[in-house]
Order: sequence, then structure tokens, then C-alpha cells
Amino acid sequence: MSSDSDNRYLHLVRQDCPLPPGTHVVAYCRDSGGDEQDRSVAQQAETIREYCLHHNLVLDQVYLDEARLSSNTDKREALQEMLLDVRRQFKRINDRYKRERLVKDRPFGVVFWKSNRLGRDSIEATNIKTDLRLRGITIIDLVTSANTGNAAMDALIEAFQSWQDEQLLDEISDNAKRGLADLVSKRDDDPEFLKYNPGWKSSGGYIGLTPAPPPMGFKRESLQIGIFHRKKGRAAGTPRIMNRLVPDPETWDRCYLAWKMRHEGSQIGDIHKATKLFKNTNGYTTFFDNRIYIGEYEYGGNVYIDFVPAMIPKEWFDLEQERRAERAHKVAGEKVRPEYEPRRVSSEHLLSGLVFCGFVEGEEHPMHVETIPAEKGKHGSYVHFICTTKKNSRNAGCQAGRISAKALDQAVIDSLLEHVLTLETLQPIADGIAAQLNEQSKDASTRIAAIQSKLDEVRKSLGNLVDAIEKMGYASHLQDRYDKRKREEAELLSEWMNLKALMVKPTQLQHITQDMLLQWIAHTRATLEGGDRTLARKAIQQFVAKIVVKNGTGTLYYTFPLDSVDMSSFRMVDLKGFEPFASTVRL
Repeated sequence: MSSDSDNRYLHLVRQDCPLPPGTHVVAYCRDSGGDEQDRSVAQQAETIREYCLHHNLVLDQVYLDEARLSSNTDKREALQEMLLDVRRQFKRINDRYKRERLVKDRPFGVVFWKSNRLGRDSIEATNIKTDLRLRGITIIDLVTSANTGNAAMDALIEAFQSWQDEQLLDEISDNAKRGLADLVSKRDDDPEFLKYNPGWKSSGGYIGLTPAPPPMGFKRESLQIGIFHRKKGRAAGTPRIMNRLVPDPETWDRCYLAWKMRHEGSQIGDIHKATKLFKNTNGYTTFFDNRIYIGEYEYGGNVYIDFVPAMIPKEWFDLEQERRAERAHKVAGEKVRPEYEPRRVSSEHLLSGLVFCGFVEGEEHPMHVETIPAEKGKHGSYVHFICTTKKNSRNAGCQAGRISAKALDQAVIDSLLEHVLTLETLQPIADGIAAQLNEQSKDASTRIAAIQSKLDEVRKSLGNLVDAIEKMGYASHLQDRYDKRKREEAELLSEWMNLKALMVKPTQLQHITQDMLLQWIAHTRATLEGGDRTLARKAIQQFVAKIVVKNGTGTLYYTFPLDSVDMSSFRMVDLKGFEPFASTVRL
């Protein structure tokens, strides 16, 4: 164990360690390269090394993603490399007890600075953490509010922080979209635009500005639309140069020919031979679906009429869209109702991968979704979960009955809405969080006072040394003492500033008000009750780790244990009466 005097950052991070000494770990560090990053990857890595040395952990490798401003984890090469490495080394273990034994017998950890180093998208971050934990890997979050010592509080903080991180990302995205929408909708009678384009003949129409690449038949034309008045990284008065869409003389006529041939009934292959607009015929699919050729531009859910000069009559475009829709119906063989659109059907299975069969004592077998087709005059189609072991062994390994997917979906949603996503359940936990965080804030304040006292002492000593040097002249021993004190002052000042920054800009989790909690609950409830089954499935996965069904009942295992409330009364979900084609349920 290292000396405390050798550690510069340990006081800023969690003081406990969930892993025993000698455990091997890897670390992941990331910053976005933005002005508000609280600590560079170099400092993150140094802090992690201090933490590992202090707790006798063996740090095998540090993965670094530096200056990556993005919500897309696919662009973080080091993160993907780390996930690939650990997935090769550790297999997923669905059996909880085997996983717990592995964690105890062969512990391994991943250390990172903050939970949002894994991304601000709550679903993606939760998925990564869940995947690591299912492999028996312990996650160590050095700077987090979820270190209260209470599992329920820690898990709720983590879930709430993920939600807040995602809200922040949405806010940033909305601001960017709003700015781009303002750019696209700018007209040529804008006073600032005319100020920098005095020769422009204003018509009140759209300028044709767009951030997107130009479609075939058009090209970009740069022009100044104003100046930057205040923007990070740009000096005031810097010209604001943007691109507008204008007809491209080199491809305009060929694009018109393609549309004319299509209007007259030519096939895509023939059009490609005549025009060679794209490398292959795949490019024409979006080409004949783009409203830009009738002068309209779709952006941000809006359609801007007369955005650019029209290439073809609107009648040509409308007729082509009708033909495309009809061809799609013919390929399907019949007219498809919206509720039976293939993508909707595929997203209906909310609990895929979460359901296990507990019919055989002491064992849990995965269950998968199957569908029994409808029979005219007898019954409708029946979508159900069936035990994989039962299916593969032809009833020899398990004799469990089928469970209606629709009934199980609704039973789980009803249980979450009635018992988990309520103010009565979550408010006591939130209150406990607030009390714990308040205590942590007081502790930080105490440490700031202690550092300030040391700073005062060091600065007084520096003053005395300066007086001694002035009176006695240069002496090597005085200079050495002075240099040592200056280093102490710099280190203490750095610690003081870091702690002070934490106090000045505390995490929002220290202010979990009732209104914020209600907003979060309402957001999640609306997702579960909404029509978007994909979002509902993701919401369920945030709360439900698995469901074990046995003899007409299901046991819900939550992703975090609500230890501070009694879960025994609503952990069981009654599934009786949901047998196939039962009269009580219309399937």
C-alpha cells in the first residue's frame, strides 16, 4: 500500500474497494475534448493508478479514448477494444449462483472515472454495464454518487443518473437541430444576409441553405450569411460561411432524363444504362423518393416548399410514389394493415431474453417465443413462450406448459406500474439518497477547510523563507526548503481547486426533488404504456433482470434490489388463467 503523501487524487474518489487485494483489473478513460470536461484522460489514468496501488489491485491495461465528442459508442475505439477483450476472456453466465461463485473465486474488475464515460445514452450504458456484470465482472465507478453502501440507493442513483445523462444529450441534440432548422428556413430577405450580399435580388424565398450533402443533380455554393458574434473557438467577427443548394449543370439533364424515362414506364436497369447517375442500381431507390426534384426539401420533420428550383412536375413525383406503394403491396401478396407491418410485429416481444422456465427444481431454462398460426373458424394466432429445453428434448427434459406472451407482457407491465413506479416506493429511497449525499457534501467541505489550513501554513513558511533569504543572502539549504514548500503549495492548491470545483458545481443528483422524481416516473410510465413497443422493451430491461415462470406464476427479479421497501408482496405475478386459447383471454 502506498503512502498517502504520494497520492494526489485519492481524496477525490471513493474510499472503499469492492475487490480483494491482488485482483486483476483493466481501466477505461475518456473525455470528449470539450471545455467542460472535469478531468483529462491523463489525470483519469493517474487517479486510477493511484487507486489501484492504494488498494493493491493489479492494473493490467488502461484503455484511452481522448477528445471524442459523440454519443455514439461505436466511434470510441478504445471502449470497443476493451469490451472485445473482456468478452473474449469472460463468457456470459445466466445462472446467478454460478456468477456469484465466479465473482468470489476468480474476481476481475473494470475501473472507470465516471458512469457517463460509457456514454450519455441510458440504454446503451445500461446494456454495457449489464453485459459486464453477467460475465462476473465487477464495475468500479471512482467518482459517483452511487457509493452510499446501500444497494437500493446506489442502483436508483445509477438509473436516475443514466436518465439525466440521456436528457442532457437530448437537450444538446435538440439545440443543434433547432439551430440547423433556423438555418434551413432562412429566407433571402433576412437583413443580416442582405448586409453581406448587397447585390442579391431579394424575393422573400428560401436561400436554399442546408447542412446535408447535395443530392444528385445539385451542388453546393458557398456564401457568407453573417458573422460569428460569440462562439467558442471563433473570434468575434469571423465570417459565417454556409452552403446552399443550386442546380449542377453536369448532372441536371441526366437526372431529368432519369425521371422522364421512369414516368414513361422504363425499368431501373434501362435508366441506369442511359444515365449512369450512380455506381449501381441501388442508388435509384432513394433518388425516386426524394422530394427535392419537385423543389421541396424535407428536414427535421418539416417540408419546405419552393426550396430550390423544381426539376420535374409534381404529378410525375406523386404518380411514382403511388406506383411504389402498389408494388410493395404486391410483393407482400396482400394489402397489409398498419398494425401487422413486419417491423411492428418483430418488436412486440417485450420480454425476449428475459424469461426463464423454473419447472425443473433447481434449474432455470431459457424460454423463447413461438407462434401457432391462426386456424379459420377455430382460433386466432397464439404467440407464446416455450421452454427451450422442453422444445429441444421433445418434452423429455422439461414438461412445462406454454405461457401467453401477451399475458406475460401485460402482467409484468402492470406490476411495474402498480408497485415499482410510484412515488410511495421511490420517494423513501430518494430521501435516503439526499441525506447520504448531504453527508458527503459536508465531508468535502471539511476536507476543503483542512487543505486551506495547510495552505495557510505553507504560505506562512514561504514568507519566512523569503525574509531569511533577503537577510542572509542566497544559501542552498534555504533554496531547497523554499522549492520544497513551493511544490507543497502547488499540490495543495491543486487539491483545493478540485474540491472547490466539486462544491461550486455539485452533481444534480444532490437535488432530487419530488418534482424531478415525478417527472422521471411519468417519463418511464409513459414509455411502458405507449404504443412504441421497442421503447417499452428497453424500459422494461432497465428494471427487470429476468422472469422465472413456474406452475402458472412468475417471479420477477429486478435489476436493482429495493432493499428499503418490502418487495415480497408484489414479486410474484399471477399467470393462472392464461393457458392457450382460454376463454378469459382473447389472443
